[in-house]
Amino acid sequence: MNYEDKRLEALNSYEILDTSPEIEFDNITFLASTLCNTPISTITLVDKYRQWYKSKIGIEARESSRETSFCSLAMEKSSETIVIEKLMEDEDFRKVGLMNGLTDSGFYAGVPIKENGTGLILGTLCVIDYKNNSLSESQIKSLEILAEQTSKLFEMRRRFKKLTKNNEYLNLRYSELEKFAGVISHDMKSPLNNIISLIKLLKDDVDHKLSSDSIEYIDHIEECSIQLKNYIDGLLNFYKNDNIDFSQKNELIVSSLIDEIKLMQNDFTNVNVNYQSDYDTININKYALIQILHNLIGNGIKYNDKEIVEIKIDFSENASYYIIKVTDNGIGIETKDFLEIYESFKILNVKDRYGNYGTGLGLSTVKKIVDKLNGRIEITSELKKGTTFTLFLAK
Repeated sequence: MNYEDKRLEALNSYEILDTSPEIEFDNITFLASTLCNTPISTITLVDKYRQWYKSKIGIEARESSRETSFCSLAMEKSSETIVIEKLMEDEDFRKVGLMNGLTDSGFYAGVPIKENGTGLILGTLCVIDYKNNSLSESQIKSLEILAEQTSKLFEMRRRFKKLTKNNEYLNLRYSELEKFAGVISHDMKSPLNNIISLIKLLKDDVDHKLSSDSIEYIDHIEECSIQLKNYIDGLLNFYKNDNIDFSQKNELIVSSLIDEIKLMQNDFTNVNVNYQSDYDTININKYALIQILHNLIGNGIKYNDKEIVEIKIDFSENASYYIIKVTDNGIGIETKDFLEIYESFKILNVKDRYGNYGTGLGLSTVKKIVDKLNGRIEITSELKKGTTFTLFLAK
């Protein structure tokens, strides 16, 4: 590939040709024209057959052919700054000047705009005058600085476009994954519930008729089925939260909220839930708070080896946050696992009181909701004594 092909390939990679004016580039041509005291200034990009102005001052056209282009000629003559004080006395520039309506005098100065890294010339930052003119060293230096800033703006714009495309792609893929997970999870729940029910009926029917090994196999099938069901429920909740507007707030009665969450727990045998609150009502998204407390209380029950499970919930507030502490007397969490417990699908090598491993979705769902509520979550824990989650939820 020759130089010109490489240059055009680089230029096209910016996806900037024929785009609308942008204030960042217009500011540069304004400064260039002001600093050099010229009526015309342009940021010119040279395509295969034309020159196109990303920004311009003092001319009406948006583009013209390369044959009539001072900038294209400047790029051919030099890869560095070029200043033509008496344009109509320069043999090459005079020809182009005549095509642009100049007769006796004229001035041109152009600084190449180069691609970072490769040095390929994309176009120029130029200033033009209808009369002969000259630039001081400081004016030339200023023009070169502005051209360098233009190059950086091009690169920033290209990176932003790339990030935007990647983000659109990721959003599309995430949306497809969300739909897939929802459909698959929903379609799996019904037959799985049937399997669990049939296993229970089978166990009742064959009681004392099978060997101890066979009963153990059936128990293992039931355990795996329940664990899979919990995983599917967690998956549905995890993705469902993406489509909920958590900015909608409700005034909730704290005591009724706690009673509602108690009813949601699968097993409430030998469980005491006590709460203390500085207020009777709380103004927050109901679904969000129920999901948070349901998961934290559920974990406090499941990961607990005490005969009596104790869950304590404290509600308080400051000027900016509702502060909710959920404390249990469970098995505790090792300090080294504090960050990992919020990762989606991260499963610690710990079985719950029913002999099942977690799904890795409960606490990640809590963290996801807390983030959407513009809050944060803190944890303290001591092995064999219990864990406290402290939630700061924005008012």
